[in-house]
Parts: sequence; structure tokens; C-alpha cells
Amino acid sequence: MRLFIAAELPENMTEALAETQAALRDVVRGRYVGPDSFHVTLAFLGEVEGSREPLVERALDEACTGFAAVEASLGELGFFGKARKATLWQALRDGGELAELAGSVRRALADAGFAFDAKAFLPHITLMRAADLTAGELPMPGIAVGTIDAITLFKSDLSGARPAYAPLHTAYLPQP
Repeated sequence: MRLFIAAELPENMTEALAETQAALRDVVRGRYVGPDSFHVTLAFLGEVEGSREPLVERALDEACTGFAAVEASLGELGFFGKARKATLWQALRDGGELAELAGSVRRALADAGFAFDAKAFLPHITLMRAADLTAGELPMPGIAVGTIDAITLFKSDLSGARPAYAPLHTAYLPQP
């Protein structure tokens, strides 16, 4: 199974991100991510044997212990790669709690013997892939403030026309 752990977004943030995508359609060509797939990746594990899933779930639960729900807001647009074939994203701003949580998740995974992508954590939501950003100025992104209270282990299926993500296990963060 192809697995990753991500923070789920509240509905108002998902709606604001979808509005940003609608504004982008006038100036950017590329493959848009469906609003049902918006998330903030904390750790990408890649291929994991199905029999090891319970160990990932346990590591996720342990990693989230002691963390409260996170207040966050949508930030500026940015991209990875080259302007003609970029991954376009919108930043997520918080007081550093998501970075601490991502670190806790990664330490718990490492302690349980799991490999993961160790790139530096940058809280963002992917809006488009293979985006051509050379056609014009990007619009102002939508803004929203919300509470992130669910950290979920997802299974990723790349066999269809676009990636499909299925939630396998969720750790809920209590309200502060």
C-alpha cells in the first residue's frame, strides 16, 4: 500500500482553496487537484506492506498524544519545480504547531522502523500539478482561518485518472 499521513482541513478552508482554483483557471493550465483531496502532508511513507498498517496507526496515535487542535490560516501561493511544469500550492500558516506535530509523527515512524520522505516540512496544500505559470499574473489566493483537529493515515491509489486517497485511520486532536 502507498501510504502517507496528513492533516485534514476544515470545510471553510477547502471552500476557500476551491475558490482560489476557480480564479486560477483563467490564467493557469495544468492538472487541478480535486477539493476532496486537499490536505497537508506530515509524512510520506510510500509503499508499506499491508500487514504493517497497524504499526503505522499505533505510531500515529502515539505521535499525536499531547497535541491540541491547531489554529491555522491560508497564506500565499508558491510552487515547486520550473514555472512551465510546476506544482502550485497555497501555504498554511500557524504558530509552528504543525511543524512540531510533523516532527513527532516522523520520530514515531522512525522509532517503529518505518522509512519516510525526510524532506523538510513545509505546510502547504497542493492546488495543481504540471501547472504552466508563464501565462500571466496569479490572482490573490482565497483566505480562511480554521481549526485542524484530524490527522489521518491515507492510502493513495494512483491507478485512475487522478490520485484517489482513502482514509485508513484518524487521530483526533482535542480543542485547546
